[in-house]
Amino acid sequence: MIIFALIAALAIWYLLPTAFLSKVEASHIKSISVFDGNTGEGFDFSDTDEIRYVVKNIQSAKMKKDTLSIGYMGYSFHISFFDENGNEIESFIINSPNTIRKDPFFYRCDGNLCFDYLKELEEKYSN
Repeated sequence: MIIFALIAALAIWYLLPTAFLSKVEASHIKSISVFDGNTGEGFDFSDTDEIRYVVKNIQSAKMKKDTLSIGYMGYSFHISFFDENGNEIESFIINSPNTIRKDPFFYRCDGNLCFDYLKELEEKYSN
């Protein structure tokens, strides 16, 4: 009986949607650091409107656990969020417009993450 309860609890946990940056106000993030695993280039930005756009976009996406990410190498954008003291608030990988990787899982959503927007910011800040 305990094993069935444990399996049921794990199934519920696995199926519940996950929200990234759910306990963070966009105004508390002072900079975002992005590293593009495809190009090997990194950039930072601290513009309030750009931060707000990225944070709100990620917060609005209801992510569901997909598959295990352990053992996978390579990624598109490794993104880290920092407060006014330079402390990291959260970090994860955005692999595509609908995929976030935060080990040990890949998370998927139906909507579009800010993947293309990050590409635009990379062009803006890398030049």
